[in-house]
Amino acid sequence: MGEDHVHHEARDLRPLTAAMTLTATIFLAELAGGWWSGSLALIADATHVAVDLLGLGMSLFAAVLARLPADPKRTFGYRRVEVLAALGNAVALMVATGFILREAWARWTFAGPVAAKPMLAVACVGLACNLGSAAMLWRDRTNMNLRGALLHVLSDAAGSLGAILAALVILATGWYEIDALVSALICAGIIVTAFWLMRDSVHILLEGAPAHLNLEDIRAALAGMKGVREVHDLHLWSVTQGQEAMSAHVVIEPSRDPAAALKEGRELLSERFGLTHVTLQVETEAGKL
Repeated sequence: MGEDHVHHEARDLRPLTAAMTLTATIFLAELAGGWWSGSLALIADATHVAVDLLGLGMSLFAAVLARLPADPKRTFGYRRVEVLAALGNAVALMVATGFILREAWARWTFAGPVAAKPMLAVACVGLACNLGSAAMLWRDRTNMNLRGALLHVLSDAAGSLGAILAALVILATGWYEIDALVSALICAGIIVTAFWLMRDSVHILLEGAPAHLNLEDIRAALAGMKGVREVHDLHLWSVTQGQEAMSAHVVIEPSRDPAAALKEGRELLSERFGLTHVTLQVETEAGKL
């Protein structure tokens, strides 16, 4: 028995939509500014922003799809679309950074002039937009979907800071190689983020247990209920990040009321572990009830 208690309110779409608009502005500004100034750091960060724009789009699309009811073909609804999109984004991000790192090596070996003032101006605009997006998403950071979007925006802000640093160094010293160095550092951060995204996506797709829940702690809690002799066939997985599901067979003593045991088990799982999408099969040693 179980019930999906994951809710998505209409207000969730407003900060995501606004953040997407600002992120799209950053992408266009950094791409144009990188081409104009000759800054690979800006182009590298624009690539990062492009992937994060897809991530924000995924979050918005997932929020819309999550409102659709489950149907006979998709009994859990459409929540796992965001996991598939995250995996695709991670792979695309790895490929894009490979091309940028190759160009960064060429720029490091044969450094060319960079127009530092336009680069600095565009990077400052990007940082301001990122901070504005973060401010809009911050108040709803307890929402798992919006928390992921917030992380995208904060990583973009870090990239903008790197580009600002490179522009200031070029203006002060004329050391053009710093542009390639900052590009490589931005790519290193992107690769780490992409790896985490890929790891978490694959873990969910393989029906892995959520990292914040311990299977044996749940088993011990159920086994500790009055009249429970055994807990077996215990399974714990995520439909998508932030939406966990669990099923188990609970063997009770003949004198124990099955309905009471079921009610107690569901309340325990909800209050102690935050599990509300639960299927419990109550059994006696003689078999199912």
